[in-house]
Amino acid sequence: MMRKTVFAVAALCLSVTTAAAQFKASSVAVYIPAGIGGGYDAYARLASRHLGRFLPGNPAIVPRNMPGAGGVIVANYLYTVAPKDGSAIALFMAGAPFEPLFGNVQAKYDPLQFNWIMSLNRLVNIGIFWHEAPVRTMQDFFKQEVLVGSSGGGDSSTEVYPNLLNLLAGTRFKVVAGYKGNGESMLAMERNEVHGIVGTELSSLRATRPDWIRDKKVRIVVQINLSKSDDLLDVPSGLDLVKDAEGRKVFELLLARQEYGRPFALPPGTPPDIVATFRQAFAAMAKDEAFLKDAAKMRADIDLGSGDAVAGLYAKTYGSPRPLVERAVATLRRASGKH
Repeated sequence: MMRKTVFAVAALCLSVTTAAAQFKASSVAVYIPAGIGGGYDAYARLASRHLGRFLPGNPAIVPRNMPGAGGVIVANYLYTVAPKDGSAIALFMAGAPFEPLFGNVQAKYDPLQFNWIMSLNRLVNIGIFWHEAPVRTMQDFFKQEVLVGSSGGGDSSTEVYPNLLNLLAGTRFKVVAGYKGNGESMLAMERNEVHGIVGTELSSLRATRPDWIRDKKVRIVVQINLSKSDDLLDVPSGLDLVKDAEGRKVFELLLARQEYGRPFALPPGTPPDIVATFRQAFAAMAKDEAFLKDAAKMRADIDLGSGDAVAGLYAKTYGSPRPLVERAVATLRRASGKH
């Protein structure tokens, strides 16, 4: 037993040494699928400030914004152009890995071929309602027309998710679109123009309106996730509103996009030892005190998903029966006003 342990430790040390030897980049570009400011940029720059300390040779980490097409531009670049020596990684928008599955012809990549490193955050979408609004439980979604604010535009989660619940569960949300961003929708709640917002992010609410939760100015009535958030175990899931078995599977397929909301990846064809080096570096960074203090200062929730877990979810999703995928695409188009 002692000999086996010694050999196992020696093999592990050899693999780490080999990985370090293969990774020789003096700088690493982190491609960001959005412009400066906003959640994706914030998480990418958070990682960029700390990652270099955990990679061999302490390379410079250089954030590079490459916005456009819902993250498809970055994904295409990483798949076809980016070097495969560890000098380029990318942060993905939550929905980008699913674009090929949902028929986006501009998405010229296979998500199952990327080397997924780690996701730093889940997207926890919630339905919040002003404390004076006549909406207290999920059953109130069916009793009368419920006004919810949104910036609209077809791709906003605050438009898509209430419409999905209308289509799949029979709720009675009426989306009042046209507000300029989530901030204006929140002001509309305060002015009683709408009852609430369905599809906003918990992390966004904590960052922009911490007093709303602390002082109970809003009620979190529903969470819209594939699996419940550990922070909201007492809040019911919107999935439970969908009674039709196939409809629930459609909703689960669509909600898979937010389970790993900030996933980082290396290009296909990157040597396995370099992939292992980055996974080890991210794992060490994610429990580092300075990193966690920095995240707390900027109110960035850290909810980790390993590279294997991210890859596994995508493989499971892409293995879905084609009729189910086609129904999900059609339902999403209707919810987005694109039918």
